[in-house]
Amino acid sequence: MTIVAVTGPFAHEVVVEAGALASLGSRVRATGAARVLLAVDRAIVASHGARAHASLTAAGCATTMIELVANEKEKTMPAVEALWSAALAASLTRRDAFLALGGGLVGDVVGFAAASYLRGVTLVQAPTTLLAMVDASTGGKTGINLRLPDGSLGKNLAGAFWPPAVVVADPDTLSTLPDREYRSGLAECIKHAIIDGEAHLAFLEASMSAIVARDPNAIAALVARSVAVKAAVVSRDPREAGERATLNLGHTFAHAFETLDGLDLLHGEAVAIGLMAAQRLAEAENPSDPARRSLAARVERLLVAARLPTSLPTPVAASAIEARMGFDKKSDGRGVRFVVPVAAGEVRYGVAVEGRSVRDALAAIGASAS
Repeated sequence: MTIVAVTGPFAHEVVVEAGALASLGSRVRATGAARVLLAVDRAIVASHGARAHASLTAAGCATTMIELVANEKEKTMPAVEALWSAALAASLTRRDAFLALGGGLVGDVVGFAAASYLRGVTLVQAPTTLLAMVDASTGGKTGINLRLPDGSLGKNLAGAFWPPAVVVADPDTLSTLPDREYRSGLAECIKHAIIDGEAHLAFLEASMSAIVARDPNAIAALVARSVAVKAAVVSRDPREAGERATLNLGHTFAHAFETLDGLDLLHGEAVAIGLMAAQRLAEAENPSDPARRSLAARVERLLVAARLPTSLPTPVAASAIEARMGFDKKSDGRGVRFVVPVAAGEVRYGVAVEGRSVRDALAAIGASAS
């Protein structure tokens, strides 16, 4: 078992342990909750959902289970309202808990519902995807998508900072994860390595074949390292007043890719392409810097080894991508700000970039000029 602590105002523990789902009930009871709203990804109700429900019941928790559809189009207010209604029907009070069992999408929706139900109830995160384990479940960000003026969805444009009481990550749950979803989570791990520095990048380079093959020891080391990076950053900057913005590396591009019709990208796949776009942006900003070229090459090799995309699956107009980025939540009154990787362990945030450099970066990952 590995326990990673997030400190500061969003203090909570992340428990990484094979078989931890069996102890979920006792960990929820330790928060003081007697009633639990267990929100589960519909795809895992019969497997992990049943085990979680049994653990909660055995610990004496009065448990109501509700299914959620893990789809970006369903990550909207009706899903939150369904959770509120289920909590009211089960008579949950402020002393009770919402428990999110599933991937990052489920965690985001349940977290926002918990933050707003009775102005805030206990939240427990039990991630069952690699992406959620290493990134989405830790740190207290929650959110749902909103409709943009053109009718499309904008990513996570409504939400709240609401930290979990505890995160229980059971790597055994990854055994049922489809290969594409598993590899999707590796994009966030590569992002963390870029932020963390040389030793972390070298670890991924040495271990990627074992990680892709789902070696249990390699996975345990991977999750622990990634969670530690996220926890350290969140501890220093819980509300993204500064450094936490580095965790958005690649995401300004990725969120735009995810909302474009016809690309059919999982979040991690969009992040992978976004990481390459960010690297190309860094190179365009300073073409003579060998450190930027070297890092870009290493990141591309890692993405290829993880069997993740490094360019758009079909050409999309750069103007359409830029228009979506204009609605990114990291945009300010002066325009979109980017996270730019300079070298291993050196990532700048809040960077204003010339439009030409953005278009060059988009062209480099397969966007069309019109």
